[in-house]
Amino acid sequence: MRKIFFGICIFFLCLPMLGAAQVTTVFLPEIQGRTLDGLLQAKFSSSLNSRQRVVLTITVTAASVGKVVVVKTSPFDLQPGVNSLPGGMLNGASVQFGNNKIATILRQAGFFSEADYEYCFELTSGESHGSGMPVGQQCFDYALKPFSPLMLTSPMDEDKICDKRPNFFWQPLLPAIPGVQYRIILTKVNTGQRKADALRYNVPLINQSFINTPMMYFPPAIPELVEGEKYAWQVTAYRGDMLLQSSEMWVFTVQCKDSSKALTPESFRDIDDLAKGNFYLANGYIRFAVRNVYTNVKLRYDIQCLTAPDKKVKYLPVIALQQGNNHIEIDLSENRSMQDGAYYILTLHLPDGTTKQLRFLFKKEVN
Repeated sequence: MRKIFFGICIFFLCLPMLGAAQVTTVFLPEIQGRTLDGLLQAKFSSSLNSRQRVVLTITVTAASVGKVVVVKTSPFDLQPGVNSLPGGMLNGASVQFGNNKIATILRQAGFFSEADYEYCFELTSGESHGSGMPVGQQCFDYALKPFSPLMLTSPMDEDKICDKRPNFFWQPLLPAIPGVQYRIILTKVNTGQRKADALRYNVPLINQSFINTPMMYFPPAIPELVEGEKYAWQVTAYRGDMLLQSSEMWVFTVQCKDSSKALTPESFRDIDDLAKGNFYLANGYIRFAVRNVYTNVKLRYDIQCLTAPDKKVKYLPVIALQQGNNHIEIDLSENRSMQDGAYYILTLHLPDGTTKQLRFLFKKEVN
């Protein structure tokens, strides 16, 4: 009889734990853990057999300062299966901020600053917090770092290009987020129109989503651009239905010159300007301008593959560096170490002790 009584006690003691295992939290801290609104984009997978009235409490703490925020929602219905929170839950929720710098930034700006966070989600049954049994509790740890700016690289802002079917390049979003995709919008800018208004109100010539790489070739089905017209473009990064980052708005003009003219020094852009963009498209060659205030020497440089770091780039041509302004052309078109479509980084070691770096995408030159 004593054994039966002991078994019954154990059963009732385990009921909260059994209930807690019936709801699983689906939360992506690298995306949804960046803003206060993002916390309420978590989803809850319920294995309960029927609808249940629950209250959600979200507690976020930072390893460096302790509690940052506690969010307690109004009661809502939890259905069997996967549940999203009803819209506008944050407006009716109780939000208590901690007494620290991270909490102050969150309260004023709505986003979490860089720190090591723990996000805890607790679901309890009933009409008010603390009045019912726990039906689900789960915590997530994440070292949050802010996204780098989503920077456009080519065509450059206010540039004049002759290519009527240009390709578009931008820097990838960092830190890298699995599943991130890009959307690009290109539209014509009317005379006297601001680029922001053009992108907002004009019918886009290109409005393409689901781009998985930080580049897009000009779509073959789109008519070529018109010489003399100005165009604006912008890129956004997103994952699923969540916007992660938007780039600046850049404009360029299609303006062609006589293509029969020989290559001029103006075709060699300064290495400092190229390095600021931190991206370059090398169609078989790398061309740049650099100034040397010292005597004539051999240019010291190396190229490393970012796509496949274990692959060494060998047999680089010897480049003479003259005193004064230099227009450097590095011919990589026949180099078997170079892989078509791979990303590389060029490092220059200049005589004055400075180092310049240029990231580029290598493409086999098209005649």
